[in-house]
Amino acid sequence: MPAEQGNPRNKVKRLAVWSLLTAVCLIIGYVESLINLSFIAPGIKLGLANSIACILVFSGDIKGAFALNLSRILLSALLFGSPVSLAFSIAGGLVSLAVMVLLRKVRFFSVIGISVLGGVLHNTVQCAVGVLFIGKGVAFYLPVLLLSGFLCGAAVGFLSALILKKIKKG
Repeated sequence: MPAEQGNPRNKVKRLAVWSLLTAVCLIIGYVESLINLSFIAPGIKLGLANSIACILVFSGDIKGAFALNLSRILLSALLFGSPVSLAFSIAGGLVSLAVMVLLRKVRFFSVIGISVLGGVLHNTVQCAVGVLFIGKGVAFYLPVLLLSGFLCGAAVGFLSALILKKIKKG
């Protein structure tokens, strides 16, 4: 297998797959931006695009998960956001993904469990960034952000588990 990974054709194929998945994530992210959940707390989204990163983590493509997350976050901020939204997203996205990768290696948690922990951590890190950028008042959103991270993480994990089951059957 390692000899196949060095094959330039496989590298191009992998890059093409990552690019397509990034495009899918951008489309999902755009559609999610049309669903206004800001009445709950500023910046809350379902995070369905995270299911693709979760699937890559559970498929063993850690490099792909980080490449996808980083490119998705940068492109989303460029297309739909601002430098401040980039800071929030990159901090939450990369820290939660790193922890998800570590938890996957432990093999104790299910897809749903890891996704829930990723969602909660994502929102916790974003709240910390909010305190740095905006002030201590942002910390009052933490209970709502923890609950939304739990619920949205569970939904993303459930979706990821369904997709992974279909991939293994196919």
